[in-house]
Amino acid sequence: MPKTLTQAVNFLETQWSSINDNKLKGILSEIRFKNYLREHNVHFVPGGWIISPGKVHEDNIPTKEKLCILPRQCALSWCNKNSPPHEGLTPAEVAAYNYFRQVGVKSYFAQPDIVNENEFVLPTPSSGKSPANYPLPYSYKFMEVSPVQGLTEVSISDMMKSFPARKKNAGLRCYQLGRIDTSSPEITASELISDLFWFEYSRYYLQKNYLLSNNDLDLFLIGTSGSCYPVELKSKVPAEDSTLGEWFGIDMGPFAKLAFFTANSMNTDALYVVEEVDAQRTHVQWLGIKFTELVKACSWVGQGGGTGMTGGRSATYKVPKAAFSPLNQLLKIL
Repeated sequence: MPKTLTQAVNFLETQWSSINDNKLKGILSEIRFKNYLREHNVHFVPGGWIISPGKVHEDNIPTKEKLCILPRQCALSWCNKNSPPHEGLTPAEVAAYNYFRQVGVKSYFAQPDIVNENEFVLPTPSSGKSPANYPLPYSYKFMEVSPVQGLTEVSISDMMKSFPARKKNAGLRCYQLGRIDTSSPEITASELISDLFWFEYSRYYLQKNYLLSNNDLDLFLIGTSGSCYPVELKSKVPAEDSTLGEWFGIDMGPFAKLAFFTANSMNTDALYVVEEVDAQRTHVQWLGIKFTELVKACSWVGQGGGTGMTGGRSATYKVPKAAFSPLNQLLKIL
């Protein structure tokens, strides 16, 4: 792990292609949401990655060869957060793992191997192909759950057998430093930065050696019944429509992602959570809706949206605000 929190923030800068207003709003909203869940004693697991091969392999359809990577934490000298014990899984981690097994996605825990903070080397913001530009100071053990042996290690070559190997760093990118305003106390909260570092480093570690495409998952919420729900989280000001009234948008990418989670016969579901804010970005309320209810209520006609967190233009579906429930009410029935 980076020896200081500042080094961890610097690493995140090298990995985020666009640090725009929406990106920072999303990070701050995530902080507030996790604090809300902790205050209400709601169990959750930090997010993960759905990855698929980045190149066609003969008769294979790359997007069908999905894997779910669930990053685990490692103890940090500058963070008071308690990391999960490496010898076992938390109940929330087990629930998340079983969820993806139900929807037909092979899942693996990315567990940091022996970590020496003094060994951390920052990727170099450069377009060069030199291996020195993209160091791997830490390695991972990838673990799956065996009914007999519990948490067992799998080789990365077996796990990534459907993924083409990357050749000589071709296609890798690293971005400039100095783009994050570290004067905000929220941005430099040690627990958040710890989560974000291991989250991003797990993708960076795999992307260094394999061609892959990736979609992030904000977090997994565990309901009172023990059911697990992937969560898509957004901070939004409601828009107005003469037919629908007030509405919130969901981008087509997240829509497809949540649709995938429900496209099976296992009665799985997902959640779309909106932090409603006013024009000054002041928190108003938390709202939520199950995805199976969202598809019944949303408009089927896409609409051009604004600039997304990655810097590109988005297209959205309209979801009437009236279809959402106050989050505290929704949590009681999950």
